[in-house]
Amino acid sequence: MLQWYSAMIVVAAFAGWAAFAVAGEAPTPVSRHGKLRVEGTQLVDMAGRPVQLRGMSTHGITWYPEYANVRAILDTRSRGANLFRVAMYADSVHGGYNESEYGKRNSAALLRLAVENSLEAGMYTIIDWHILEDKNPLLTVDSAVDFFDTMSSIYKDEPGIIYEICNEPNGDTTWDQVVEYAMQVIPAIRKNAPDAVILVGTPSYSFDVLSVRGKPLPFDNIMYSFHMYTGFTDYQFVSILDTMRAEGYPIFVSEWGVSTDANTGKLDIEEGRAFIDYMRQHQLSWVNWSLCNKEEDFSAIRPDSNKLSGWTDEDLTESGQLIFPALAGE
Repeated sequence: MLQWYSAMIVVAAFAGWAAFAVAGEAPTPVSRHGKLRVEGTQLVDMAGRPVQLRGMSTHGITWYPEYANVRAILDTRSRGANLFRVAMYADSVHGGYNESEYGKRNSAALLRLAVENSLEAGMYTIIDWHILEDKNPLLTVDSAVDFFDTMSSIYKDEPGIIYEICNEPNGDTTWDQVVEYAMQVIPAIRKNAPDAVILVGTPSYSFDVLSVRGKPLPFDNIMYSFHMYTGFTDYQFVSILDTMRAEGYPIFVSEWGVSTDANTGKLDIEEGRAFIDYMRQHQLSWVNWSLCNKEEDFSAIRPDSNKLSGWTDEDLTESGQLIFPALAGE
């Protein structure tokens, strides 16, 4: 309990610094582009101009809340990011939202603080219902409806909010089951935020985006999530995404990371570079996993760094040294 209160105090304190940090600065991503919408396969801004969102994801917000402080988010913005994703585990395995009443309060409180920090920094902000161990989002559909009804009523007037309703359906979950789930959750958002952009996860950890073909959701401003981790896919992303774009499906890469090539035992940086180049060429929005110092391939911050912002190259992992320059979209 004390650990939770400490985390809350840390994040709340950083939230309090936001107004001082942001006041008087140049236009922010949200003030520059305004409310986003989907036209064809492309995300566009209030003037109809194509937009590529690029940013970092938190790890599970209850695990590493300190990296959702305002100065951390502003650090990514200073490098070119215009998006921040707040990942809140929905399952009970990771101490997430559905674990208990305490888990629900704790998860929602930390998510709200992170969202407020991101909005204060003028960033587009994804509220992510992070399905993982529960596999099939239908298992938590009732709580998801309640959660997104609440969040969309709170943030209905915020042009920077994007809703991600199921992170990574997996196991035996089919696209038909995801549709059944989405047809209950999306109306809960739409009644409060009728024009908000909504991201919908796809089967096989959001890699099987091809399963959407022929069965699109009957709503406007919907994008289908594609997730990719290097070292496992052998550049399959090119044919998959080319197919979806050619057939008119709007794709959002709401999570991707650099991981170890099974053949070499080294981080597959080359595929990471190729993926960044592909997304830049086709104006695909993306979020990298993740902004924390957890000891895993995908983390941007080295495990031995205790900095919560102001990172130098020495603080970054090999993955972070690839991703941070890419935030500028160059």
